[in-house]
Amino acid sequence: MELRTLRTFLMVADVGTVVEAAQRLHCVQSNVTTRIKSLEDELGVSLFLRSRNGMTLTAAGQVLLAHARNVVRAERDAKMAMTGLSRTGGLVRVGSMESTIATRLPPCIAAFQAIRPDAEIELTAAPTEDLIALLISGRVDVALIGGDFAHPDLVSEPVFQEEMVLLTHRSVRTEAQAREKRLIVFRSGCSYRAFSESWLKANGLAPNAVMEMGTLDGILGCVATGVGVTLLPRSVAETSLHRANVTIHDLMGPERFIDTCLIHRTGLEQDGIIGDFRAALKNVAPLQRAG
Repeated sequence: MELRTLRTFLMVADVGTVVEAAQRLHCVQSNVTTRIKSLEDELGVSLFLRSRNGMTLTAAGQVLLAHARNVVRAERDAKMAMTGLSRTGGLVRVGSMESTIATRLPPCIAAFQAIRPDAEIELTAAPTEDLIALLISGRVDVALIGGDFAHPDLVSEPVFQEEMVLLTHRSVRTEAQAREKRLIVFRSGCSYRAFSESWLKANGLAPNAVMEMGTLDGILGCVATGVGVTLLPRSVAETSLHRANVTIHDLMGPERFIDTCLIHRTGLEQDGIIGDFRAALKNVAPLQRAG
């Protein structure tokens, strides 16, 4: 099995169609079809069920999926290790919550580029649950998530601590006035959404409805116009362009503090490009816990 063929297999499995896989791989559709057929012939099994709606994995395809990801990941890890030794070039794929990208990452990226001026950074914004899945599948190299996460093949360490606050329109002065407001949040899988729903319920402020928004600026814009309320890190609220129209309500209790953790695969934290990125994070924003 060739690495190129396995990458093609993984792309089709991820996107579900030959057409989109070809577009993302920057090749013609016939190449994708030929590689998949060649892999099936080599293994003596059908890897996909084909229909008008696309391609879905067979039982054999599901078995191959994890092995293929491991092979492609191992090849990438080897390249990253060599890049680390050369101290030049390289790519680090970073997954992060949108709020962290907006407030914490810019100075860290600048510090990383000062260490590795020839390196490239590829950013992917997603909720915490999606980021974990992206890391485990090898589609990002490191991820910044809300809260800790335990996995035998991953290392997790806190790098920032965020203080959660309740955000309302400036006309809302008390938590009680927020009782009937809808909660505006990211979609399921966001650690801040989970905190918001839990905190509101515990404090008798569960909203009548939940509105999902796809972007951080969309959430803050809706709060600023009185559409609803949200809970987000103080760092986000205080730097928002909507700050003048938003009231920040302090929360009580130690649970309002949530660690942002850097997670990555075991063995990559000390040397190479991942080690340099980790060092930039920790040097620019050393973790300070609430007393």
